[in-house]
Amino acid sequence: MDLPAFSNEEELAFLMHVDLGLIKKFYKHSSKFYKRYNIEKSNNKVREIKQPCKDLKAVQAWILRNILDKLKPTLFATAYIKEKNILSNVGPHSNNRYFILLDLEDFFPSISSGRVYKIFSLIGYSINASYILSMLTTCDDSLPQGAVTSPSLSNLIAAKLDRRIAGYTSRRNIIYTRYSDDITLSSNNPIVLSQALKVIQEIIKTEHFEINMDKLRVLGPRRRCTITGLVKNNSDSKFGIGRKKKKKMRAIMHNYIFSLKKDDKYNSKESIVGWLNYLKNVDTESFNQMHKYWDQLIEKSKST
Repeated sequence: MDLPAFSNEEELAFLMHVDLGLIKKFYKHSSKFYKRYNIEKSNNKVREIKQPCKDLKAVQAWILRNILDKLKPTLFATAYIKEKNILSNVGPHSNNRYFILLDLEDFFPSISSGRVYKIFSLIGYSINASYILSMLTTCDDSLPQGAVTSPSLSNLIAAKLDRRIAGYTSRRNIIYTRYSDDITLSSNNPIVLSQALKVIQEIIKTEHFEINMDKLRVLGPRRRCTITGLVKNNSDSKFGIGRKKKKKMRAIMHNYIFSLKKDDKYNSKESIVGWLNYLKNVDTESFNQMHKYWDQLIEKSKST
């Protein structure tokens, strides 16, 4: 593996073409160089975002580009990977009818700087180099939600979790995928799936993660299944955006084109086209339908 070699902050600063004093300040007093703010989650709780200053962000981008991007997460991780998206997460589950959906509590904040240090140590960096890299990529002893390095590091740290769960489930014809903190398990055998839950909970606990029990869901063929934003209805053989979302977006498109009531989120041509581009990657059939409808609305507006 062709990774940049260094043993101290002087050598790292030289590789990065960054002032040595800046590197020392960042890794010795990293928490001082983050802007903190909260965003509200769907459950009315808040998520703290820690956004690094411009220069620290550039340092982290160098670490991401030159080190972390060269490391591969497991096949079961589907988030934060260039060639994958939410369709990669739900696709393997399309032929199954029973699902267990788990959410890992405070995923990024639960990952300590010590675990980040271990990742850098395992790929061959010295004690000193691993410590410097871990301090440059963590804040207040955890992965900051806002740093460009955090998604990649979270996948690498959760690799053992992925391998252990997949090793257990694969012998029982249970499909396992993980999209960041969202874990999906599926099978056509509800008994085997329910019996596996206790073991999987124990694996998650021993890998130093916690399950958000409020978000645990067990779904069968009689219930509408939604996984990472994509829907599988009883009569459907695959995941898509679902009929409800299509109906809503048709109304939003119509209202926008004819200058009626605008949606708070999709209130510009760019935002609607952006949604169509997203749709193209996750639900081709619906994209063709919605894109055709969008073009028809535009043509109709020209003639009125």
